[in-house]
Amino acid sequence: MSYCVNCGVELDKSEPRCPLCGTEVINPAAMQEEKPSRPYPSHVEHLDRRIDRRYIASFVSLLLLIPLFTAMLTNVMVSGRLSWSYYVLGGELIAFTVLLLPMIAHMPRILYIVIDAGAVGVFLLLIQVMNPGDWDWLLLLGLPITGLVALFAWYLSWLASPKCRLPLLIRFTFTLAAIGLLVVGIEFFIGLYRHAIAWPQWSLYVLFPCFVLGSALLLLNRRARLKAEIRKRFYF
Repeated sequence: MSYCVNCGVELDKSEPRCPLCGTEVINPAAMQEEKPSRPYPSHVEHLDRRIDRRYIASFVSLLLLIPLFTAMLTNVMVSGRLSWSYYVLGGELIAFTVLLLPMIAHMPRILYIVIDAGAVGVFLLLIQVMNPGDWDWLLLLGLPITGLVALFAWYLSWLASPKCRLPLLIRFTFTLAAIGLLVVGIEFFIGLYRHAIAWPQWSLYVLFPCFVLGSALLLLNRRARLKAEIRKRFYF
């Protein structure tokens, strides 16, 4: 065993330099290896901590087949035919398109929204088929409100996208206005379904505060000094 001539620390025979002070190790009596094995790795390994979202989404999608086939098998064994298990199919279809599809496929936002709205429409159609009767609730209420909510979701995605160059407070203003109009539209389709179209009533309780708050944000956006202070206080 050899020692450093400078600091006296004990050295491993594979050490070309002292690990403490860096002094070169020269020992003529020791046998030199052409390629000595070092006691520690020559490079640092970095673990890849990224999560493969596509793999996880595909794995969860396969797991969703278990409750689906279980429900269908139970339905057939109890009722002799498929009936209520279609509700499970529709629910899992919505869950897949809303939660898992964005992790598997890369598509424009508008296409995601269209697929989600289509999944909800299929689920509503399954409800209608399983419960034969009047189609008014589907044609005058279910599908129109689904389309209205899809349009609202697309509008919010546009406001949140990097392509939108509007100031933050203006985005909040437009969001509040869209929420108020969405509620008014829902009341309109409810009245259309009930064959009692009238002036908006309960939706005004949502529309009016949204427009008041939106107007306040517009005034606040014009006060650059106050806006900068609020941005500083809220760290955005």
